[in-house]
Amino acid sequence: MNATPWERLLISSNNPVVALSDSPEFTGVSSDSPVFALVAGEASGDTLGAELILSLKKRFPTARFLGIGGPKMLAEGMESWYPMERLSVMGLFEVLKVLPGLLKLRKELIQRLLDVQPTAFIGVDAPDFNFRVEAAMKAAKIPAIHYVGPSVWAWREKRLLKIKRWVDGVLVLFPFELPLYEKYGIPAKFVGHPLANQVPETPNRTAARKALGLPEAVPVTGLLPGSRSSEINLLIDVYVQAAVILHGMYPQMKFVIPCVNDKAKQRIQQSLNDFGQGLDVRLIDQQAQLAMAASDQLIVTSGTATLEAALMKRPLVLAIKLHPITHWIMRRLATTQWIGLPNVLAQKTIVPEFIQDEATPQQIALGLAKLISDQTMRDAQLTEFSAQYHQLKQNASELAADAIVEWAGLEAE
Repeated sequence: MNATPWERLLISSNNPVVALSDSPEFTGVSSDSPVFALVAGEASGDTLGAELILSLKKRFPTARFLGIGGPKMLAEGMESWYPMERLSVMGLFEVLKVLPGLLKLRKELIQRLLDVQPTAFIGVDAPDFNFRVEAAMKAAKIPAIHYVGPSVWAWREKRLLKIKRWVDGVLVLFPFELPLYEKYGIPAKFVGHPLANQVPETPNRTAARKALGLPEAVPVTGLLPGSRSSEINLLIDVYVQAAVILHGMYPQMKFVIPCVNDKAKQRIQQSLNDFGQGLDVRLIDQQAQLAMAASDQLIVTSGTATLEAALMKRPLVLAIKLHPITHWIMRRLATTQWIGLPNVLAQKTIVPEFIQDEATPQQIALGLAKLISDQTMRDAQLTEFSAQYHQLKQNASELAADAIVEWAGLEAE
């Protein structure tokens, strides 16, 4: 969510969909109840959407929620017309292979929404998919709201001219985004970042290690190779080999890796079998925050995970590989020099970034070893992370719901 321009490529998730609705017919609410349509395209969007649904249900207990969502949104009672995994694509090159199917899905979705005439449409992140849906809704006089402003602060600012025509309001996660939207006359509301509300100010390392069966007095490094299959396939072998080098430098070091699903877990275990001889590694199902809490430091793929690590106040290095064509294109489009959100927020390099050819096991291991041994560097990260935590800690879903009610001209039940 609100990824840097290197990541703002389309939408992604490996989450399974729990339950789907193939028909817009519904009989569980009064005809006078509001109908909120939402579309999320990745795991972070699913979390945002679920929290927003909870806040909207406080105001409208009999409301109906429909569109495209993941398991968390479905658990809150949303009807998902299509599997969220249909939107699971990362990278410009990768999108080309599935673009016809995505365009067909979007066309069908728009028609179904027009048939239902929802009270408001909220596109949760996934701008390349959602903006066109929002434009169709706005043209039909249905309030169209985008949740998580795209990275116009980093590249292609002139997109705001089009966004102004497509939406009735934008909910942004970072305070520095507001002046840009004001410049173009687009209603916008800073709601803070929901991760700052989910993360405790002082994560409990002792409790996390106890939950994972890790001893208290040994160094622990968390490896977070991403949640998308494409990320994991490109990075996990490199991460495991970096861990082997680190283990040679710190023989007592243990490692923990959160696995987003069974497919990811199998791929990670394969890498450990091939390259991780001698490592003491805990593989855990999801629970990335638990892995972070238990760790002394982290190796993280770019994206929301870097911000989550910062909010958890865990020192980290960033390492990422992209498809070569995607990397070539994004290097020419990006106007910010950083990939990691903590660096973008700080407007300086506080987190070392190893990108593409620099993301080698040797460079990653040496970069993390420097962070372990250099207390000044470590403290500089932690000081900046604490400031970012307090800056972003707002009641995001409540503020978002208030803005939606206002922009849609609604009154709470």
